[in-house]
Amino acid sequence: MNNYSVKSKEQKDYYNKTAEKYDQWHVEPNSAKVVDTWNFNNLKKFLKGRKIERCLDLGCGTGRLSNELLEISKEVYGVDQSNEVLKIAKQKYPQLKLSCAEVIKLPYQDNYFDMVIINGSLHHFFAVKETLKESYRVLKPNGVFILLGEPNKQFMKLYNPFFYIWIIDRLLIKLFSKSIAEELIEPDAEKYIPKVLKKQITKTGFDLKQYYTYDYFSRWENEKWLSKYAKYLEWEHKYLAKLFKNLGMAIQCFAIKR
Repeated sequence: MNNYSVKSKEQKDYYNKTAEKYDQWHVEPNSAKVVDTWNFNNLKKFLKGRKIERCLDLGCGTGRLSNELLEISKEVYGVDQSNEVLKIAKQKYPQLKLSCAEVIKLPYQDNYFDMVIINGSLHHFFAVKETLKESYRVLKPNGVFILLGEPNKQFMKLYNPFFYIWIIDRLLIKLFSKSIAEELIEPDAEKYIPKVLKKQITKTGFDLKQYYTYDYFSRWENEKWLSKYAKYLEWEHKYLAKLFKNLGMAIQCFAIKR
């Protein structure tokens, strides 16, 4: 766990230092809003009206998703390792139950939550095995485990045709679209091989119900493109995710605790 200690401190220091820009970088971009809405709709479809009394958002940031989860859960808890980011979340959403804690040692009893969700944060933890184990521990039997937007290590490989399209997209975006990419330089984070991560999840004891990749093409902050982006994501999920399995930029997982 020595690597975890070092990397965890790097992440914590970075997000404490840049907390005031967190929403600008991660929440406010229009493309992020479209994807977040798409993911949340998929979550509600997966739950199919399942009763959620208590939900935990790991790596909750400034609380955007945690607050939305109140639509489907009576109580929402959030954990983040950045005190400065959590200060913003607590000011924005005082109704949430937020804690600054380590994901490898969650401050909750066994079988406490009906759902645990990790939205684009696992790769910042540097403790996949321990995070999955803790998520499993605090979930009730038959509880829901959700993993959203984790980076796919196989995306930027020469055998992936979408990698070359991504390079072209990046060049076009740099030429024609406003971007915060040059300002947003995050510390190192993990990437995952889909088959390996899938095996780790099932080995922990989760029963996988849905597992796929998305974001086969880059996101543009272009209004015309974004007006069609939600429909594109549906089309991508229906066709590309099946034809080109595990080659999208990000990994999604919907599972149940056995």
